[in-house]
Amino acid sequence: MVATWRLVPFHFKPGFLPQLIIMKKIFYLILILFLNSNLVLSQECNIYIPNTVGTELHYEMTNQKGKVLGSYTQKLLSIKNKGGETIYSMLQTTMDKSSKDKVILSDTITFRCKGNEFYIDMDQYLNQKQMEAFQNMEVKITTDDLMYPPNLKPGQSLKDGSITISIEGGVMNMNMTTNIVNRKVEALENIDTPAGNFKCYKLSEEVQSKTGFVNVTIRNVMWISKDIGTIRSESYNKKGKLTGITQLVKIVK
Repeated sequence: MVATWRLVPFHFKPGFLPQLIIMKKIFYLILILFLNSNLVLSQECNIYIPNTVGTELHYEMTNQKGKVLGSYTQKLLSIKNKGGETIYSMLQTTMDKSSKDKVILSDTITFRCKGNEFYIDMDQYLNQKQMEAFQNMEVKITTDDLMYPPNLKPGQSLKDGSITISIEGGVMNMNMTTNIVNRKVEALENIDTPAGNFKCYKLSEEVQSKTGFVNVTIRNVMWISKDIGTIRSESYNKKGKLTGITQLVKIVK
């Protein structure tokens, strides 16, 4: 038995073709909007500092027994775009423990967003008082800034950071190196401080410092919150003993 087929012409209903064209246009518009939204989301940079100029963070430093050792403030000075990056400048002012009106040290820390990655300038690990002694010498500084990816999650390992200072001054040559290693996201936790309750990422890291033949290693645990910064941090010596605590006590906007 041989089957025979007959082609039957398909007739569009009146008005169907214009509707089809409109539907296709709507589909392509939705597709473009979807792709653009994905592009924006993929480029979002989560920052771990205040996002409003003028915001002040007030911190208190204590030893393991709760004795106050000092305090400092961080104030966001500016947000600027430069070379495809967003640059954040923050003034950090350290106060004398005996008088909150007496400034010991004042310095500017730089943060930046590059693409969807957030960076902390490793220059903050410079000992500014110590560096004043080398102002008449040739100083070379090499850094690999701390980087935070757009989406942190528990168990995630983060890239190391480092700063190396080479000093040449006649018969006196010296190298000072600080490496931030074994950086890891430990958990997502809620933290209470005098400044309030905050949803934080708990991070851990090792700070390895070397000056000449002297090596010092400490372990830091910190809790950071998006669009605010560090909420609490704890420092431990190489034996695992708690040596100091820093916590956010006030936010001024």
